[in-house]
Formats: sequence, structure tokens, C-alpha cells
Amino acid sequence: MLKRTRHIRLGMLFLASLLGTSLSLKAQDQTTATTSADQNTIQCVQTADIEGYEVISDELVRFIMNGPADIQMRFKRHCPQLYFHKYVSYTPVNGKLCARFDNITTRSGTPCRIASFSEIGKKPE
Repeated sequence: MLKRTRHIRLGMLFLASLLGTSLSLKAQDQTTATTSADQNTIQCVQTADIEGYEVISDELVRFIMNGPADIQMRFKRHCPQLYFHKYVSYTPVNGKLCARFDNITTRSGTPCRIASFSEIGKKPE
């Protein structure tokens, strides 16, 4: 009986620690949902603020923004033929593109998962 009670208590402690961790991660996600100041990373981009884009490589696209800084979009994996065609399309959800959730599509129809967004300075003209 003592062993069974100990296993149940350990199981409950383990479950409580998991719940506590997931709750703290949720709270952390909410604070970093917009911008993380130390890394200049952004979770979501308002597509209405995008003036244009420049394909830099098969892994990077620069969004030219209305605001004071541009945004660099990085993909989770190599995105085939992106640089060759220099074309992307996307379907915003609620007017936003979000890292880790949304994809862009290349001209060849290949979907590429967005890994991250970073603020970068404006390109000199």
C-alpha cells in the first residue's frame, strides 16, 4: 500500500510539474508574441505594413516595411527554387503572417514554413 501511494504521489508531482511548465510557457509565449527586444525577433508581421519584398537566398526574404525598420524572414528549411524565381506568395490569417505557424509558397508551388522574423535596418537606396 505504501509503494502504491508513493507512486501516485510521484505521478501527481510529475503531472503538476508538467502543468506548471506548460503554464509558464504559455505566459512566456504571450509576452514574446509581439517582439523580443534583446534579439529583435518578431512572432507575427502585419501584412498591411508590407510594401514589398526582396528574395535574398533560398533561406531568407527581406520584407520592405512601411515602418522605420525592415523585416528579415527566415525559413525552417532550405526553400527550393526560391532564389531562382525570386517570387513568394502567402495567405495571411487575420492580416498577419506568424513564424512557426504560417507558410509561404514559391512559384513552383512548394510550401516553405516560416521559422522566424527579425527586425533589420532599412536598406540604403
